[in-house]
This record gives sequence, C-alpha cells and structure tokens, in this order.
Amino acid sequence: MSNEDEQQQQPAPQDTPHRHGVPVWAATVGMVVTLVLGGGIGYGASAIHNAQQATTTAAVPSDMSKVVKAYQTISQNYYQTTSSKKLVNGAISGMVNSLKDPYSVYLQNQDATSLNTEISGSFGGIGATMEQRSSGVFVESVNADSAAKKAGIRAGDQIVSVNGQSVTKQDLNKIVAKVRGKIGSKVTVGVKRDGHTMTFTMKRAKVTVASITGKLDSSNKQVGIITFTTFTDNSGKEMKRVVKKLRQEGAKKFVLDLRGNPGGVLDEALAIDSMFLKNGQTILKVKSRGAEAEVYKAGKKYDGGFKITEPTVVLIDGDSASAAEITAAALNEQAHIPLVGQKSFGKGTVQTVADMGGGNELKLTIAKWLTPNGTWINHKGIQPTEHVANPSYANIPAITVTSMKEGDANKSVKSLQRALNALGYNAGTANGYYSSTVTAAVKAFQSKTGLAATGVANEDTISELVTKLSAKISANDIVMKAALTKVESMH
Repeated sequence: MSNEDEQQQQPAPQDTPHRHGVPVWAATVGMVVTLVLGGGIGYGASAIHNAQQATTTAAVPSDMSKVVKAYQTISQNYYQTTSSKKLVNGAISGMVNSLKDPYSVYLQNQDATSLNTEISGSFGGIGATMEQRSSGVFVESVNADSAAKKAGIRAGDQIVSVNGQSVTKQDLNKIVAKVRGKIGSKVTVGVKRDGHTMTFTMKRAKVTVASITGKLDSSNKQVGIITFTTFTDNSGKEMKRVVKKLRQEGAKKFVLDLRGNPGGVLDEALAIDSMFLKNGQTILKVKSRGAEAEVYKAGKKYDGGFKITEPTVVLIDGDSASAAEITAAALNEQAHIPLVGQKSFGKGTVQTVADMGGGNELKLTIAKWLTPNGTWINHKGIQPTEHVANPSYANIPAITVTSMKEGDANKSVKSLQRALNALGYNAGTANGYYSSTVTAAVKAFQSKTGLAATGVANEDTISELVTKLSAKISANDIVMKAALTKVESMH
C-alpha cells in the first residue's frame, strides 16, 4: 500500500502500529521501498554553501583534464550518439560512488524530488492512497476533504490513465510520480470502476504528512504514546501540538516510539531533544573534516521555551537510525530517560544536500556526530537500558511473490510457513518447500477467513495473512508493554 500524497512513506502509525517487523510483509502486497532519508539532512547549510563557493573560486585540479579529455573522446568518437547530460551525470555519479559511502548519493530528477518531499513533509497531490496489485494500481482509500474526494474518486477504483496517457502497464512508483505535481496545477486521472472507465480532473493541493502522532494508552489514560515515523521540517511543531493535546486529554507520562524511524532533518531532532533537556545541556557534537567539534546545546533557540518534564521512556530497535539515534542518545545521557528495546542501527554521520542544477542534487556526508558523552555510534548503535526482544514472528522476511502453490520451493514459502505456524495453522517445519502439509494449512486459513479454499497462496490470501499477523503482533507488542510497565513505575 502506498499513498501518492505520502511519497510512499510509511503509513501513519495508527494504520500500521506494528512497524517493527510488519512493513517487510506489507511490501509483498503493494508497499514500495523508497529512498530513505538516512538522517542529518539540514545540517551544514552554511558549510555546503562555503564549499560550493570554494569549488567555484578554487583552481581546477590538473587531473580534471583527464575527465575533460575522456568526455571529449566519448562524445566525439563513441559509435552511437550520446548526450552530454548523460555523460556529465555519469561522471558525477562515478565520483560519488568512488567514495564507497552509502549515504553520499547523486540524486537525479525524481530521486531528488522524492528526497525533498521526505524532508519537507508536504507536496502537491490529490489525497488518495494507492496500492499495487497483480492486476494493476488501485485506490486503497481517499482522504477526507481532498481533491480526490471532491472529484468523486473512490476506494477500489483502478488507475488506468493520467493526463490522457495509459498507465495500466506502469508500476506504482511511476503512477505516483505522474499524479503528484506542483501545488495548484491540474491533473486528470482516469479510473476503471465496475467495468466502466471515467475521468476526473482535479487541482493538486498541498498535503502535509504527519511525522509524529500521539494517543493515550488504552489501559492507562495517563500515559501518552508518541510515535515518530521520521523527522521532517514540521516535526518540532508537530511534537508541540501532539504533547499539548495529550496533556489536555490527561497524559502525565510519555512513551516515545522511535522504532523503525530512519532519521531525517537534524534541526528538528535538535528542537525535540531540547524540549526534554535543561537549557545549556549538550545535545550532540558535530565534527567536520579538519575542524573542532561544534557543540549543539539545548535552549530557546531550538525549543522556543517549550519543555517536557513528565516521566518518559524511549523505544528503539535495529531500524532506529541517525536523527532517531541522536534523540535517543541525548535523552538517555542528559535527561537519564531509559531506552527500551533492541540496539539501534548505528549511523553516526551527517549529510547535507547541494543543488546541482537541472533538478539534480548531491547528498553528501560532511561530518560525523557524537553523543553528548563524545561517543561515535557509527556501526555500533546505541544499547538500550532495558533489552527486550520482539517475538520471532514479528521479524519474518518479506514474501516477494504474489502466488505460491504446492511444489514450489523458495524463501517466500519459508516465510509463508512461519506466518501460518505463528497464527496456529500447522504448516510443518519452515524449510521453504510447499508440501501437502502447507497446502492443508493454507486451505484451513482460507476457510477460516472466508476465502476460497484452494490451497494456493494467492495475493488475497497473502494480504489477509499479513492483516492477521499484524493484529497478532499488535496484541503482543512485548516491547511496548515493557515500556509501559517502566514508565508507570516512574515518578
């Protein structure tokens, strides 16, 4: 499932409360892997500006003559005509790839747009959630008061054209890119509904994606659970809004869920961290090449005077990275807030984005960051105060096919077996072979859930399996339960 107005980001936590483990499953029924921020975007705006100025004014290295000569040789002598744009982009990509840094990337066109979307947390769209199915791309849901809602688009509609061009053979990524666009511009979407084709013309509107959501714990209304999906340009403001609302509803303690959070905008992490720290306390240290470490300290500059002093617990896991780790480390080391869960990812570098013109951007690692105590967590991660592991079924690898039947043998069958066994259907030993035992288990599951009992694990069966497994994980969120127990004992 993917939202054309969410840049294929993780859905809102209330829709997928089991981010830790389930997203890989959801990917098998339509979710798309997208560019992950990787954290640190936003730091060093002046540094990159100065670097660009230096690039402009400094003498060109003599070795660059080789690059120019290679360019001229290829463009003049290659047996097929090739564009200068292709050669230049290839040269830049080659330079970046030579760094062997997974977080330094030359982003072209759509990838650059995707990154900017994730950073800003808002863009132009029609307000419809789409999902990829084996037969095409369909509308999964329509946001209230959205352009799609007002136009008459409904859940279940199949997207067949955008601006008069057929998209029936295009995947979710490409269709999403066509539907999104400049705020205020028009887009015409063709859909197929009940065998009939119809078109809707809409004006794209600004859509803001919430990166932070909150709710009261169902069993203890004095505990507010705040979930972070990422850190965007709006996260600081969102945090204030969520905390104020939870306080009004009676929250006196908080659990911050940073599980599955890949990071994002550093300035927003600084703002949120500052809310929990006393003014003047160190949030983190950033060290660039050949420079003394720059120390960032809590204060009104970041939090605007808004402070959070209630007892708090932070949840982390192996997918909590970068800006999420900055937050976890600062709150733990400076505010002595306990961390519950598993060791974090371990990304201790900072990136910034330089405009390269033509819709292209360079995301480049420009520094490393240290915790308040001076620790570099790169490739090491942050150890939780209280280690609590998820049940094994919460980390079942993704099913990467849309259908499986008796006789098949692959990793997806193994995941199917594990899921069925976790739900109480005997699929035998999870060895990756679709035996008659697996067929019987699938039939039993299909009968129980109202599906045609064919014994073939088709797309509908896999989708229902994901739903049931998600519900089980949600009901048995051991890590969250441990955090709630912890925070309830704090005063």
